[in-house]
Amino acid sequence: MPPPIHQTFQTSAFVICSFCPRLYDYHPKAIPAPYHHSNIDSDEVLYYVDGDFMSRNDIEQGHITLHPAGIPHGPHPGAMERSIGQKETQELAVMVDTFRPLKITQHALDIENPDYFKSWMPH
Repeated sequence: MPPPIHQTFQTSAFVICSFCPRLYDYHPKAIPAPYHHSNIDSDEVLYYVDGDFMSRNDIEQGHITLHPAGIPHGPHPGAMERSIGQKETQELAVMVDTFRPLKITQHALDIENPDYFKSWMPH
């Protein structure tokens, strides 16, 4: 299901979605990995709290990702295939979608992974 089903809080400036341990789609041929998409009207920040983040490669507890408005993103290579037949996830993450562009601070730039964009390339 698309992320709006995970929405837990909303203001006029942003929404918060909570990704908690849950059962996946029940059909044996369902692909639980999220689809590729672009957030046209919002910047997306995702904080990976705990668990196994099935849709991402090399993302660990405590990582934060930013997908600015309009930038396509989705599961990393191999994630869709790995998700087939999985029954549940133990991931815990918090996503904030803003309705105004975010401003990047110097502190954020200091901890940026400059190769993150390459994570969608097959290894």
